[in-house]
Amino acid sequence: MQRRIAFALVAVAAVAATVAAIAAGGSGSDGPTSRTSAPTWNSVAPIFASKCAGCHTPGGIAPFSLRNAKTAAAYADRILAMTHLGKMPPWMPGRDSPSYLGQSQRILTAAEKQLIARWVRGGARIGDGNTVKPVGGRTKAPGTTMTLAPTKAYLPKPAVGGLDDYHCFLLEPHLTKDAYVTSAVIKPQRSTIVHHVILFEASGQNATDARRLNDASGGNGWTCFGGPGLSETHPTSDSASNDRLGAPPWISAWVPGHTNNDTPAGTGVLVHAGAAIVMQVHYNLIHKAQPDRSRAVIRFAPAATKLTPLETILVPAPVELPCPRSVHSTLCSRQVAVQEEIKKYGYNAGLIPSGLLYLCGKSLDNYPSNPASVKSLGTSCDRRVTRPLRIYGVAGHMHTRGFDIRIQLNGKTLLHIPRWNFHWQDAYYLAQPVDANVGDTIRVSCKFDNSPIRQPLVNGKLLKPRYVLWGEGTTDEMCLGLLQAAGR
Repeated sequence: MQRRIAFALVAVAAVAATVAAIAAGGSGSDGPTSRTSAPTWNSVAPIFASKCAGCHTPGGIAPFSLRNAKTAAAYADRILAMTHLGKMPPWMPGRDSPSYLGQSQRILTAAEKQLIARWVRGGARIGDGNTVKPVGGRTKAPGTTMTLAPTKAYLPKPAVGGLDDYHCFLLEPHLTKDAYVTSAVIKPQRSTIVHHVILFEASGQNATDARRLNDASGGNGWTCFGGPGLSETHPTSDSASNDRLGAPPWISAWVPGHTNNDTPAGTGVLVHAGAAIVMQVHYNLIHKAQPDRSRAVIRFAPAATKLTPLETILVPAPVELPCPRSVHSTLCSRQVAVQEEIKKYGYNAGLIPSGLLYLCGKSLDNYPSNPASVKSLGTSCDRRVTRPLRIYGVAGHMHTRGFDIRIQLNGKTLLHIPRWNFHWQDAYYLAQPVDANVGDTIRVSCKFDNSPIRQPLVNGKLLKPRYVLWGEGTTDEMCLGLLQAAGR
């Protein structure tokens, strides 16, 4: 969101240049198409239904709908340019990444690109075109669907000196028996200000705490920087708790660009009878705050279905990004940066940078304070596997200065995104799950650019360079690998 204006200008220029090249018979063109021989909407609609309409749908994350023939025709030139350039549908993993479930539904074939090009060059004829519905996903996933939402809308309020608000809402599924979540579709009401959404299971004492916090606010949730703020959030001797770094179990999450909502066939996330669900919403208020009542559409399958229970494992790495050598400012002090984290997000936020250095066996000596270039600052963290695991899914998370993220198991790439885009994040399920054994190494590594032109855009202006740490805000940074795995 921060650099949307800059992205828009680049996109407009790219569209204009590409359309002109194709119209002139450049690469991707297979010659002129007469109107009488040109395809109609009915010819291209199946492509849009299977590979585009999941995002390009009314109220979806894309800027216009491709479920309607007239709307699609109005954006024909843009469609031609972006499909020709390979920008749409967005597929972020690099070629050195493994194969993922549903990958073929996210990449256009050469024949499909040619058909779209012929349709556009022939005048984007509508014919007797009808509205299409998205195709794909797991249509026979077991379970009963339930829509859960906070009892009332919430108007986000930024932290002192910041632009971000983390707010937790109580959702009550009223489960009388244990159940598996096999699908979770999170629907932000205000997508321009929602940075992420995480669903946590709150069972036992955590459920009691969550209900108490919600009652104390009159049913309007509670502020929750750093986590949902429940009692049972500290690591125990339980291996799963240590993998989560002490946080309550994740059920699902949403980030900009997220499309994978179903767990792989035969799997689910276990939620216990009587548990509450805490929905943490991170609001970034670069745009004007508006009342929000985001909701979650969750499919529950009975525990008797005997699915493989998945859990989320977090692998964070330190973030230590100094200012360019040419910049001299109090903002370039690491200590000032720590104090700003405390001011905005609380005392615990100021402990995270040092805590990550300790967790990953690193020190500030591993991060030069005055590097020759800040255009390729790197970080990484290795985590030892402490119990046999089967890894089903993988995801990565950075903010706006990041440009490359990689997650590996014993040096083998599980996910590599070489051209990170904050607006197109997702989780990826491996076509073939991978086994990890005790003593194996999981590594997350990230690259950042902290040069003046890579700063976040706020109210049309780039922020001044500063020392950047791991932080809760969108204008801070993160380096996080996430695995969805099951014990073996």
